[in-house]
Amino acid sequence: MLFKNKGIRIRKFHKYIERVYYTVMLMPLLLGISFYVYKQVLPIVSEMNKAENMSFISLLIPGIITTASLITSCVFISFVRHYSKSNGTFFTWVEQRQLLARMIFHSKLYVSKTVKRNNRTKEKIVYFPKVYYQRKGGYLILRFPTDLQKFQDKFTKMREDLEKAFYADCISMKYEKRFVVYTLIYDVARTRKTVTELEPKRHRLELMQDVYWDFNKVPHALISGDTGSGKTYLIESLMYFFIKIKAEIKVCDPKMSDLVFLEVIPSLNGKVYSTSGQICMCVRQFHEGMKQRQQEFMKLSYGKTGNTYLDFEMQPQVLVFDEYVALLSSLDKDTEKELLGHLRQIILLGRQLGYFVILGMQRPDAQYLPGDLRDQFGLRVAMGSMSPVGYRMMFGENDKVFKDYGKESKGWGYAKTGVGDIQTFYAPFVERGFNFVDEIAQLFDEKPATSMDGVRQAEP
Repeated sequence: MLFKNKGIRIRKFHKYIERVYYTVMLMPLLLGISFYVYKQVLPIVSEMNKAENMSFISLLIPGIITTASLITSCVFISFVRHYSKSNGTFFTWVEQRQLLARMIFHSKLYVSKTVKRNNRTKEKIVYFPKVYYQRKGGYLILRFPTDLQKFQDKFTKMREDLEKAFYADCISMKYEKRFVVYTLIYDVARTRKTVTELEPKRHRLELMQDVYWDFNKVPHALISGDTGSGKTYLIESLMYFFIKIKAEIKVCDPKMSDLVFLEVIPSLNGKVYSTSGQICMCVRQFHEGMKQRQQEFMKLSYGKTGNTYLDFEMQPQVLVFDEYVALLSSLDKDTEKELLGHLRQIILLGRQLGYFVILGMQRPDAQYLPGDLRDQFGLRVAMGSMSPVGYRMMFGENDKVFKDYGKESKGWGYAKTGVGDIQTFYAPFVERGFNFVDEIAQLFDEKPATSMDGVRQAEP
């Protein structure tokens, strides 16, 4: 590729770029005021000079109009700038470029020498780094030079500083020819999708704008978070998506909370499990079903490698398991070991066969989910704020700086989608009045029962 658009190069004048734009926007208004003074005020002054009688009373009204126009113009431009920054538009981008330029100056990431002119000494910049600013949607792409200058090491260690300065999340750092490239997502909430927008794109699920979970390559989802963090909403959203693509769902809800109500949907009747006996039976049968498909798969593939369930148009099978720890804490050691053995086989072998697990738990303690098994989950989401230990359990050892967006910000967390780094995440937005039971029933083209009475429960 002969030419690659690297964005806007940060120049020395960007240090004052906001003032430049402010002045440019003010100029037409100042010209209008100047025209008014020329047409209205100067003739009055000229008449006064001719009559040699300076009457300031006659200048009072034009003076008030001129002064009010100046003040109004400045206030208007300031309001436009403030409104633009508040909504993340033009002046936000201008401020970001100014921030980069000031960082270069304040950190002295340039080379200068002192020159003498007319008996005065002056600093002359002889090297100013080629830093590029590029914006794509809600993402910032910042390029810093790897040109063997003395600042190169500093430019390759700016991840944390950039996250703090832009109040953004660095989702990747990579190298390209002569540059280190940081990609930051600075307005995560704007990239959020609604539940109904969850659609497959080339067998991938777009969780947010340009954030994909390729569940056929990095299968299984681990969702953690305290009560009220939005964990169950996210699990239901993933269920909603899988049902959209005609997957067969089995649901385990040991706490008999939100998911148990899916039993009123005819197609899910008998596929929602809540007692420990039912859930253990479900997991065992799910594992046995996977082994049966494995035998069928071997016959169909005739020894060819690289095939998956998609090549033979097999139906995806999804085991949804909320409050996993609540079940394990109620089991004896032998039953727990047996259950974990079935889950381990499903998680390790399920990708090729189209068997997927969505596991929800408050905290992924190694006591209940061994680290080697946790690492097999392609999608890992920590909803809400967690302790450093919790994040380490969820994502393993990392150098991520985790922020707390507060309880007033609903549905946020951190996610790792199998590719790239850990990033800020917003779960699909559930609109007011959206009812998962009714909406999932519509996907099946069915009408849910009006109550749980008389609904057939899963076999014990």
